[in-house]
Order: sequence, then C-alpha cells, then structure tokens
Amino acid sequence: MSADEALADFRREIDSIDEQLVDALSRRLALCARVGVFKRERGIPMMQPHRVEEVKRRCAQLGADKGLSEPFVYEIYSLIIDHACRLEDEIIDAKED
Repeated sequence: MSADEALADFRREIDSIDEQLVDALSRRLALCARVGVFKRERGIPMMQPHRVEEVKRRCAQLGADKGLSEPFVYEIYSLIIDHACRLEDEIIDAKED
C-alpha cells in the first residue's frame, strides 16, 4: 500500500467518525429540545447550573479516562451545553401555538 493510499484510508476512517460525532450531536440536541418542551410545560427554569457543571466534569473525566485532555473535553462540552441552553431557552420562551 502506498503512502497516499494509507493516508486516504485514514481520512476515510476520520470522515466516518466525524459522521458519527455529528449524528450524536444531532440526537443530543433533539433530546435537549424535548427537555425544553418538558420544562416549558411544567414551568421549570431553563438553567440548572448544578447539572451543567456536573455534565462538564463527568464528560471531562470520561475523556481523561480515554487519554484525552480534561480541559479539551471540558471546553468542547462547554460549547455543546451553551448551544443546548440557547435552544432550550428559545423553546421555553416560545409561546405555545
């Protein structure tokens, strides 16, 4: 196998993992939307600071257990959770039709 072929194989595998990551993010945000509806229907505030920090720390530790940098995983989850919170906030603030 040539270097170009080997590199192409690596890239295909990375592309496949990227698809899985995007699919997982899509599923996670769809579930967050359901949580937003649930909270809106029950008058539960969007922000649950203890839960946000719990998720970031748990995922950072999961990452560390797999050899990833804790700060790296923490930062990724900060972005994911920030987006999820904005989504929930929009849903909670939306008027029911």
